[in-house]
Amino acid sequence: MSKVSVIVPVYNTEKYLRQCLDSILNQTLKEIEVICVDDGSTDGSVGVIEAYAARDSRVRLIKQQNAYAGTARNNGMRNALGEYLVFLDSDDFFEPDMLFEMYEKCKEDNAQICLCSGRIYNEQSGEFRDAPNFLNTKYLRVGTPFSAHDAAERIFNMTFPFPWTKMFKKDFIEQKGLAFQSTRKTNDLFFVYSALAAADAITYVDKPFANYRTGNASSLQGATAELSLDFYTALYALKKELQKRGVFTDFEKSFVNRALSTCLFVLDKAEKKENFITVADKLRNSYFYHLSVLGHSRGYFYVKKDYDRLLHLMQTPSEQLWEEKNKPETIAKKKMLNIDEWQSPVKMEKGGIKISVIIPVYNTQEYLTECLDSVIGNTLEDIEIICVDDGSTDGSAEIIKKYSVRDSRIKAIAKENGGLSSARNTGLAAAAGEYVLFLDSDDSIEPRALEFLYAEAKSDNLDQLFFCAKPFYEEDGEDFGKSPDHYLRRAEYIGVMTGREMFIKMSENAEFKPNACHQLFRREFLTDNGISFIDGIIYEDNPFTIQCLFAAERVRYADIVLYNRRMRKNSIMTSSGGLKSSYDYYIVVKNIERIAAECNYSAYPEFYKALLVQIKRICFLGCDYVCEADEAEFNDFVLGLDEQEGIDYYFLIKVAVEHRNLIKTLRRTIRDLNEKNLMDDFKRRCMEYERIEKEKARKEKERKEREEQARRDKTPLGKAKKIINVLKNE
Repeated sequence: MSKVSVIVPVYNTEKYLRQCLDSILNQTLKEIEVICVDDGSTDGSVGVIEAYAARDSRVRLIKQQNAYAGTARNNGMRNALGEYLVFLDSDDFFEPDMLFEMYEKCKEDNAQICLCSGRIYNEQSGEFRDAPNFLNTKYLRVGTPFSAHDAAERIFNMTFPFPWTKMFKKDFIEQKGLAFQSTRKTNDLFFVYSALAAADAITYVDKPFANYRTGNASSLQGATAELSLDFYTALYALKKELQKRGVFTDFEKSFVNRALSTCLFVLDKAEKKENFITVADKLRNSYFYHLSVLGHSRGYFYVKKDYDRLLHLMQTPSEQLWEEKNKPETIAKKKMLNIDEWQSPVKMEKGGIKISVIIPVYNTQEYLTECLDSVIGNTLEDIEIICVDDGSTDGSAEIIKKYSVRDSRIKAIAKENGGLSSARNTGLAAAAGEYVLFLDSDDSIEPRALEFLYAEAKSDNLDQLFFCAKPFYEEDGEDFGKSPDHYLRRAEYIGVMTGREMFIKMSENAEFKPNACHQLFRREFLTDNGISFIDGIIYEDNPFTIQCLFAAERVRYADIVLYNRRMRKNSIMTSSGGLKSSYDYYIVVKNIERIAAECNYSAYPEFYKALLVQIKRICFLGCDYVCEADEAEFNDFVLGLDEQEGIDYYFLIKVAVEHRNLIKTLRRTIRDLNEKNLMDDFKRRCMEYERIEKEKARKEKERKEREEQARRDKTPLGKAKKIINVLKNE
């Protein structure tokens, strides 16, 4: 008996079939059978399978007329002899250890289903891309094996309904009477999610074993121009199945969230106007109602953007939705500069220090080599690299020393620990470059970053040049609340402007992002204006950048990613929190107030108004940390401060918290009431639509019955019956 039966539905995939079959037959688990179900292929697919079957007795060929993948998979299951079942589409492929590791995990946990992750393979570029949503392990907080009820709120959200990232116990599938739907599309959702909801023992291997091919225009999933409502057929069948088992209430929240995201995904994929409008109308008038999506508050939904889209879709005519989707600004998002396509606007002259790269270092030996290599390898060579060791106690100083021997451009400065601001100021005092760039020692820059920054700043004679960064995360996957777009700006900032103009515009767009590492500064501009970092505080970039923007005459924004920002545990920013961070924001505000008074910011009304808005935002950031503490903890913290400082801190932060919470509560109450009324109205509209449709169907049925009766009355038999009835009545 085979340990695993791999079932492969095949339809006109001759081009990819060999790679698919090789990935199965070369598995480290050898006790397998491969059942290829040809679904009426018209190319050379059958010949490929027959050739493999002739060479390897584990391969079997079953033929059927074209009836789509679901029917083919069911056909394969009926003929399978293995203990476990695995499904693979014939244009995809597996990693070599997949079957062995998943089978062993199933046996170890006596599991009915085993999950794994996968990658996306782009047919056009030949590149692989991670697909973390194939298996959301953050939703799997329980040990293995676990039952469906152990993960009830996320059972349909922890994995996509692909059958090829799962291994199913054959006896379990047969016992539950499960089969794939015979629809053209979405034939796997019902089977996979019905199985998951019925399972008492689920396990997983958190490895990307399955490779999903995209960029294949001939695949069913790639054909988005055709209208298909199979997604609703699958979702509704799943709901009825759960109701039949008496478990829909247990899994309703997960089902509703999966149903909404699937519906919105299908709507987004509709390329033709008529298809889009058909889907939108059906969602609004019927599907959302029948799938139980309506009638829940915002907090019920995992993805708040999906809920906002639900509200918008229910209130907006389909024609208008189509127009919104196809607005030029929606189709073509603001295009960022590509460093590979960029050409320098100035001729680079050799000689002189063009940029001083200042790197404060404190106990970052694990990341320092990567950081330094990114600077040394930059295409701009006329630079100096000032490494300020701020009293490190690990091996950072030795790394700096080794690099300084190897590269004469590196200056090593050692000092007692004084914090980031102190280290940056030390580096700034030692700098001799025309421009200055600050770089944190656990981050890195792109290979042409310095060349770009110098050429652009030089060509426009800039005092200050803003640019973009992208975050990347440690292997544990913790994101610290930073999205991939966190260090980008959505609005347009075109051309050279004064610093005050730039600050006002960024403040208006809520895009004042003051990270000093994401800016290039003319060194003489900083020294002439006496601008430096304030020692002893965190979030020091706020007052520093504000001072720069107030004084700068020529500032520009470059919409290009040049900086790689590492998000890790135990960094200054990610390890901060609680009342201490709230107090740090208070100190930042007090310093901004002091600087504003000393420099007479109020004499520039527009700048000053923007500054007040930004101070309010900083206060609100401090408020968020206060909200994490209870009242007793907060009072103890305030009493531990100097008396006057404690009073100032209390009224700046605590009063703002209470005011903000009242506003939040009021807004939330109003919003919830409005949304509840909307949802109730949506349900009434759907019920009325359904009543009208049923009435139409009843009248149509009666009309057809009358026509049929009239037709029968005209036949000889009908005429005879009519005469007989007349005679009877007489």
